[in-house]
Amino acid sequence: MNRFLKTIVLAAGVALSAVSAYAAQLKGAIVVMDLTTNAFQIEMAQQAVAYGKEIGADIQPYAPAGSFGDYEGQISIIENLITSKVDFIILVAGHTTALVPVVDKAMAAGVAVVNMDNRLNTNNVVSYVGVDNGQGGKMAVDYIAKKLGGQGEIALIQGETGNPVQILRTKGFELGALVHPGLKVVAQQGAHWTEEEGLKVMEDILQANPNVKAVFGESDNLAVGAARAAKSAGRNDIVFVGYDGQQGGYKAIKAGDVSATIRMDARKMVQLSVDAAIKYIKNGKKRDGIDAETYISPELVTATEVDKYIK
Repeated sequence: MNRFLKTIVLAAGVALSAVSAYAAQLKGAIVVMDLTTNAFQIEMAQQAVAYGKEIGADIQPYAPAGSFGDYEGQISIIENLITSKVDFIILVAGHTTALVPVVDKAMAAGVAVVNMDNRLNTNNVVSYVGVDNGQGGKMAVDYIAKKLGGQGEIALIQGETGNPVQILRTKGFELGALVHPGLKVVAQQGAHWTEEEGLKVMEDILQANPNVKAVFGESDNLAVGAARAAKSAGRNDIVFVGYDGQQGGYKAIKAGDVSATIRMDARKMVQLSVDAAIKYIKNGKKRDGIDAETYISPELVTATEVDKYIK
């Protein structure tokens, strides 16, 4: 190794040691919406815990014990975290506005809150880190248009209605449908992000719209469930696209049941969020040098790319 390169490597090691030494003093939490059924929520939590171990910070995962989207449960969790004096919270919010008062309370108490993925209707956070879900929704429709040659009936299975991610993914889908006028949206129905819900909604869609040619499920769970319903009905001609980049979605692509998913990089989102929280605390709880918002571009994953992500 030449002297110049060796100097860079040593400097990087010193910088990492300094970050780890500082992070080791910190106690953090990641609050998601579900830690039992939603694979992407679970992955975000797992990535936060793993990254915390890498840098020496103690990051613990939390989610309500109730149904998906139980924002009152999230409020209770955050109240308890304020009382226990955690240094920072990475929050995947279950509601755009209902959690704002407790986030304000946490920030006022000196707890650094970084809003990740599901966006809150407030700027009183350290930073927002997420994926451009509108872009991802349009990306799904663009892919469907290509697969169908620009013509055909399509359907949308939405996530939890009113959820910030659902709203943005739906807007992206609607924009894509406008850009491709040969596509006809024949169904648009809300679900609860689960595979079983996707199956049930797809059964209804097939009964009412027997000529449907493609479906965008706003999560991989929904797309996989919808594909199961189609297979049971003997419909192997429908294009299914999911969202998130979950292992269940990847395996369904590998099996040929789902055509594609829109991948979000959970690891990158978590790392950017935790780094922002630590920098804020190290800065004396000032936002100097911290971006108010950071968006990660989504990625289309088809059978061509899926082997890179299957575990």
